[in-house]
Amino acid sequence: MSTAKRLTLAAVAGGLLLIGAGVAAADEESTAGFPSTQNPGQLGTSVTAILDEVVFQGSDALNGDNRPDGANGVENEFPPISPRYIEGPLGGLIVNGPQG
Repeated sequence: MSTAKRLTLAAVAGGLLLIGAGVAAADEESTAGFPSTQNPGQLGTSVTAILDEVVFQGSDALNGDNRPDGANGVENEFPPISPRYIEGPLGGLIVNGPQG
């Protein structure tokens, strides 16, 4: 295929893409925003959905490592308990000094 044909094909494809994007983004109503079609109960349903997710993730973290060996995926777990969480960076400075 010659370079001229490639450029013509690319220009036609780009034009069709732009036309398609313009059609997909066309507004169906001329009174956009008035009256509002937003659900008045959206705040309540979003808070409920967030709380449901928090409960699910929290119960997943509390039940320990219950995923079978070799299973792919993500599971929420609390980090292992370490005395470094209590000691913190200030304890390291006191014990080892600022020069380490």
